[in-house]
Amino acid sequence: MNISAAFRMTLAAGAVLLALALMGLPDDAWAGKPFCGDGRCKGGETVASCPADCATDPGDVCGDGICGDTESCSSCSTDCGVCPPVACNNDGICNEGEDCNGCSDCPGRTSGNPRNRFCCGLDTCSTSQCGANACDPVPVCGNGVLEYSEECDDGNLDPGDGCDGFCVIEPMTDPVPLNQFNIGDSIGEGEAANGTIGDPNHETVWSTGYDGGDAVNALNERFESRDPIGYYENNSSRDGAFNQAISGSVMADFASQAQSVATAAQSIPDGAAGMVTVLLGNNDVCADSMAEMTDPAVFETQYRAGLDVLAGADFPDTVNLHIAGIPAIYWLWEAKRGDFWCRAFAWPFVPCQNLLDNAADDCASSASRQDPDTVFPGDGANCQRRKAFHAEIRDTYNPILSGVLAEYQSNGQLANAEFVDIFDVRFGSAHVNGGDCFHPSEAGQALLGHEHWCRSSWGQGDAACTP
Repeated sequence: MNISAAFRMTLAAGAVLLALALMGLPDDAWAGKPFCGDGRCKGGETVASCPADCATDPGDVCGDGICGDTESCSSCSTDCGVCPPVACNNDGICNEGEDCNGCSDCPGRTSGNPRNRFCCGLDTCSTSQCGANACDPVPVCGNGVLEYSEECDDGNLDPGDGCDGFCVIEPMTDPVPLNQFNIGDSIGEGEAANGTIGDPNHETVWSTGYDGGDAVNALNERFESRDPIGYYENNSSRDGAFNQAISGSVMADFASQAQSVATAAQSIPDGAAGMVTVLLGNNDVCADSMAEMTDPAVFETQYRAGLDVLAGADFPDTVNLHIAGIPAIYWLWEAKRGDFWCRAFAWPFVPCQNLLDNAADDCASSASRQDPDTVFPGDGANCQRRKAFHAEIRDTYNPILSGVLAEYQSNGQLANAEFVDIFDVRFGSAHVNGGDCFHPSEAGQALLGHEHWCRSSWGQGDAACTP
């Protein structure tokens, strides 16, 4: 080092000392060592040993390299380390960035502060804490060997067999029935589904429909897709046996249709019904006046008579009975009330005047009209009548359907029966045909098929049923 260089360094050092002096600080402050009087309560200082610093301690300071009592990974990651992720991808593998604190992919426990975590996982693992097995290779799903983090491994990656492609146990669904029969009224015949007043369209029916080219994914078609070998599906040549619905039927016709099913079942393979869908009651509640609805006590007696036929038929104990609740018919009025053809030409001839008579809206407000479960102040007589109609289905008839069936389920007469309630499903204009403005359109039948499938035991776990 030459003299000029040494001189420059001396000048620089002197300048620093001068600056410190001007600041009123001791000469060694620039060296960064803690000392009493530097304004920081550090280096073992206490209030007793250095009241000048510690009596006015500003507390924990983020960035000083010490994770103080009031600091955490969320408030000061510089001192306390990065917090573990708040979520993980739930693939069963402890991936990089995941942590056993809050992630089921990484079994184990934590120790110390976040910098010192140990997890019994695959990439963040302490063999001394967790054992050597925790560092096994990544499991191979589908090899038939149950390995670390796998819930199951059935030797394939096929979904729907109880163990999915990620080796996670799948919820089991009921086995597909042998076949399917249909009991019902005009909805069960698909009446006017193509818009033509009065015409049946059995191929589009929500339950036993079989037209692969329409918009309706019927229960029959879903069963056929799930088990094309074991399920004896309905088609145009078999429909006479499988669809026993008759337009205009009421609950009084349930027993006779049930007997027709028992008779028809003898003509098909296995000689028995595997499943029977029932949608009746629409014509019992739809009447010329509220007083002319089928008496509830009579309705229940007729319902029991039909259930008795099915319970006593020569069917296997595993026969499935799918009882459909009466839908919220109120919404077809709301859907079509603005259509002049419906109000002036179609509805006067529809046998549901307790809903459709005087079709103009006299509800107190649009909010009232959209809430058939509540009578609003100012609702007109027709609005109140429609809401009373809606309430009778909700509070009287559907509870009979579900409550009585529960008896037959609990006593073992119809152990595999289920009641499927779709009263909360709202029908829009597209779901009501434009001919008679009353029966479900093709889109309406599709909606019925979708909702009944997704709310049945077979629809559990179906990805198409997930909102």
